Amino acid sequence: MDKQEKRDSSMVNFPNSEEFIDFAGNKRRFTLSVSTEPHGFWLYAIENPDSKGGYMFTAYSPVDPYQALWRLRKKVPKLLSVRHLAEENGKLTMTHDRLRGRVGYGGVSVDGQFIEFQDFLEMLQTYEGFQFDLRIRESSE
Repeated sequence: MDKQEKRDSSMVNFPNSEEFIDFAGNKRRFTLSVSTEPHGFWLYAIENPDSKGGYMFTAYSPVDPYQALWRLRKKVPKLLSVRHLAEENGKLTMTHDRLRGRVGYGGVSVDGQFIEFQDFLEMLQTYEGFQFDLRIRESSE
């Protein structure tokens, strides 16, 4: 059995979805997909593959897709346990002076919710005069 056949046979029982609980106790279902690269495996967990919103997480393993799955299973519950947004008087506000999300076309996804850039800027304007530290990271971090 060559290396490619071994990789293909290891994927036979690999799950195609996972469920995790978010900060509000809601079940969130993610579609899993694996990208086999020459030097390892990328695992993608996407909540709503056909929409702008939803969560997306990635994990990498140079050795095995199941190791990437293990890493994803450690990472996702921790990240889902923090609520970043609340709605007050019909407006979105930050729950604690920090946002974590994903940049998309036309806006950002925070707490699994797509926010258009105009609404995002409106939310930031409530912090006029404050300092900020913007950090953009790879999706695997």
